[in-house]
This record gives sequence, C-alpha cells and structure tokens, in this order.
Amino acid sequence: MSIHIILSLFDQSPAINQTSKTCLLTGASLGLGKHLAIEMVKRGWKVIGIARREEKLKEVEQELGTLFIPYVCDVSKPEQIHQVSEQIKQRQLKPTLFFLNAASFDSSDKWQPMLSAHRQTFDTNYFGVIAWVDKWINDLKKWGGGTFVVISSINAIFAGSGSAGGGYGASKAAVSSVFRSLRLRYYNDNIGFVDVLPGPIATQALGPKEKTQPFVHQPEDEARYIVEQVFKRKRHIEPSWYYSFKIRQLNLVPDKFLAK
Repeated sequence: MSIHIILSLFDQSPAINQTSKTCLLTGASLGLGKHLAIEMVKRGWKVIGIARREEKLKEVEQELGTLFIPYVCDVSKPEQIHQVSEQIKQRQLKPTLFFLNAASFDSSDKWQPMLSAHRQTFDTNYFGVIAWVDKWINDLKKWGGGTFVVISSINAIFAGSGSAGGGYGASKAAVSSVFRSLRLRYYNDNIGFVDVLPGPIATQALGPKEKTQPFVHQPEDEARYIVEQVFKRKRHIEPSWYYSFKIRQLNLVPDKFLAK
C-alpha cells in the first residue's frame, strides 16, 4: 500500500493553467454541469457555459452574474462547436480548462434496431468531446498548456444490460479510453486529460427507482469534489468508492447470473 501511495504522488496531471482564469463547460444549464459552473465561479473563474437550451442558460446567468458567459450549442453537431468556438475566440476569451460534461442517454428496447440510437449517443458523448479537443488544443499549446476534463461514468467499467448499457456505456468507455491515450501523448506538452467516472447523481437524468439506491450523490457535492480533485492534479477521478468497488465486482460474476 505504501508503494502505491508513493507512486500516486508522482502520477499527476500537469498543473492547471490559471493565467486567464477562464474555463469552458458543456452541459452547463442543469444538474452536475450547473453546479460545476457554481464551483468555478466561487473560485473567481469566468465560465463559458455551453448548452442547447437558451432559457436554461439565461437562468444560470441570472444566478451567477457576469462571470458566467452563455453560448447555445448542440455538441452533437461539429459545425455548431466550430461556430461557437470562433465566436469565443473573437471575444478574446482564452479558456485553459475544459469541463466536457454534456451527455446523451440512449435507451432502446430489446429486439429493436440500435444503430440510430447508438450513433446519436456517440455523436454527443464521444465525438462531441473530441470536437472540442480538436478545436482548442493548438491554442492551449500557444498559451502554455491547459486541461481537458471529461465527465465519463462508472458505466465505462461495467454497463450491464439495463438502461445504462448499450450505446451510453459504450460511449463512456470509449471516451475514457481515448483520454488515457491522449494523456500520454500530450503529457510533455503540459496539456492534461482527466477522466471522471461518477456513480449515480441525483439529477433529472436519474429515474425514481435509481434515486432510491444507496450512496446516490447530490450534484452540488459531486461538483465540489470533482473541482477539488482537478485542482489537486488528479488524472483519474472516481467520486464514489462504493460504486467503484461494486461495479468492479460485477465484472467477476458469471453472465448466467447477471442475465437474470
């Protein structure tokens, strides 16, 4: 255990570039995203808030004031990411920290076609993340470095056959995997890639039955913990010890029992 602790001290993401104290946050209008915005504003950062619904963004802007800068954008559409990014650059805003939190949650019934639902989910959860990285990584290099944080899911480790399975679990596994690869590729360039694997959070995306599970976290607590860990330069964050342990055990259970 002591060796693991010692090694973990050296296993850090590059330091957060705080020169502009500006971050970009997708899925900023509700749930975890809104509370991540609140946490960053508390730290004195400008938050460029990205979401699809203008009315919800305006509500957050009214609550947080001038440090919250809203932009309407559907992250599943690369052309919108390009347009919004160009608008941000024209305003001379320089985000050096990105919270890529927007997500799509697909559900398809057994025996029903999956391709369309899976493609839509990947367009948001995977390609909608990579598009932001593509658009800004060269700017981060010019500005001395930066950090991309993706909000993945504990379902990246084990999705099962329920509603968290299918395209959602696969897209989260894919984006976590590519962030681990990018972390190594750009480490010496002072650009960090942090993946976060939350367990269930009490937001609108969680169904009534799921909210009765043990150790469901509140979004404000989850956001505070994630931001703290990011600034501690953690490269991989799993906020729920209970679900991190439980879901890894499920990988050891034979399929004939899980299928029941």
